[in-house]
Amino acid sequence: ADEVHQMIQKLPDGYRTVFNLYVMEEYGHKEIAAMLGCSENTSKTQLLKARNMLKKRIVELQNTKEHV
Repeated sequence: ADEVHQMIQKLPDGYRTVFNLYVMEEYGHKEIAAMLGCSENTSKTQLLKARNMLKKRIVELQNTKEHV
């Protein structure tokens, strides 16, 4: 869990902000868009990119641990 938290902290600012607001704070994309002054599509895209980046890093971490 600590490693995942660190991965979230290393996301680009926009991705991390949207990810935290959507996943952790449970805001909707409409609310996030209003808070950040962006479109709902931008919020959705940044969340998708954040999730994909995290998935990739988690898989890399798992692969690293398997080879140790």
